[in-house]
Amino acid sequence: MPHGTPDWGLVGPISILYGLDDLGEQAVRMGAVSSWDRIGHVVFSDNFREGVGAWHSVVSSADGVVGLFTGDTVSPPFCVRMVNGSGGAFYARMEHYLGYAYRGQVGIEFSVAYGTDIEYIKFGIASSLATGRQFFYIRFEPATGDLDYGTDAVGWTNFANVGVLGGNIEEWRTFKLVVDFITGFFVRVVFLGVAYDMSAIAASAAAAIARRYWWVYIENDSTDATQYEMRVDDVIVTIDQP
Repeated sequence: MPHGTPDWGLVGPISILYGLDDLGEQAVRMGAVSSWDRIGHVVFSDNFREGVGAWHSVVSSADGVVGLFTGDTVSPPFCVRMVNGSGGAFYARMEHYLGYAYRGQVGIEFSVAYGTDIEYIKFGIASSLATGRQFFYIRFEPATGDLDYGTDAVGWTNFANVGVLGGNIEEWRTFKLVVDFITGFFVRVVFLGVAYDMSAIAASAAAAIARRYWWVYIENDSTDATQYEMRVDDVIVTIDQP
C-alpha cells in the first residue's frame, strides 16, 4: 500500500522519500531486526514470529533439527534451533529463496548463538541465472576463530581470524556478509562490528543449470556423527549495499 495510508485504503501515488520521523516509525514496526549495520535496502527480514515457513530446511539425517525455539532469543518469542544430523554429511541447513533476478551488491546479516565444541557455522549467498551460477560461501570455525571462503566442492581457504571465542548457547553474536553479483567478488564480512575486507576474492563460478535467481543460507555443519546445537535469530537480507 502507498506510504501513509491504511491497509484498507485506496491505491494512490507511492512516496519514496520520507522524513526521519517516518523512518523511526518504520524501524519500530519492523522490530529493528538489523542489529548494527543499517545500510542497504531491506528485501527480507525474519525474527521468526511467524514460524519458519519462509525457509527451506534440509537436514542430513532424520535426527537433525531446524525448528522454532522459545529459549533465550534476540527478538522474543522465537528463534531457530539447529542441530546437525548424525548421518549423511552431518549438517542442518536453512535456505531462503528470492524469486527475482538482481544484479548489484547484496548482504545477509544474522545473529547466532552456539554451544561448546560446535565445529563449523556456514553461511552464504548464491545465484543461478541463464548467464551462470555464483557461490559466495563462508565458513567460521569457533575453535580456532578462522574465517574461510569457498565451496564444499573446491575446499576452503582461510582469509581472516577473529580470535577464539568460547561457545555459549546463551550469547548472541552477529555476522554480516556483503557480496557483489555484478563483479563476481566478495565485498566484506563483518563479525561483532569488525569488518574484514574481501574485495580481492572472487566467488566460485559454475555453468548455468537452472534458473533459481538467488538465495541465502545458514548451516550448522560437523565432520562426524557428533551433534552440536546452534541458534539463529534476526535475519535480514539487503540489496543496494554500499
